[in-house]
Amino acid sequence: MSRKRVCLTTSELDEGVKRKKKLDEKLASLCKKAYELSILCDVKVGIVSSIPEKTDVFAWPSLPEAQKIVNDHIAFPKHKVTMHNNFLQSIVEKREEEVRKLEETLEKMEIENLFNELFKGNKLLNEVNVGETKGLLKLIAVKRVQFEQRKIQVNEVAANNNVAEENVVGHA
Repeated sequence: MSRKRVCLTTSELDEGVKRKKKLDEKLASLCKKAYELSILCDVKVGIVSSIPEKTDVFAWPSLPEAQKIVNDHIAFPKHKVTMHNNFLQSIVEKREEEVRKLEETLEKMEIENLFNELFKGNKLLNEVNVGETKGLLKLIAVKRVQFEQRKIQVNEVAANNNVAEENVVGHA
């Protein structure tokens, strides 16, 4: 008959010792993450932890440094926070304006594509909804203005060419 192997595990240790060990592991992990955060983001990070019913306090990187970080934060003027919020709001508004412009550009491109599909005969006019019809009317109005401007330019060029030809013929 074989003997069962006996392993001493942490479950046999005192409950307080296990909890203390687990707390130390978690705090070490937290300190490592706080250090990485302070390096990656270039910010001041401090950790203060206390256990109820006990007088000892855990502080990282040290108690005086953690107190200094907390005091600096408390002394931070409220108007700077407001300025920061206003700054963030202005960024959000700029992004919203960019999104609005992109949506308008996309809508114009979709309407031009629809116009081309109708012109080619790939789509029938009775398949177009009300919103698309309004967009097509706006596009046609814009195209008409562009056409009129181009017509004026062509007429001016033609008139200038006629004047130049008359001057050349007159001098010959």
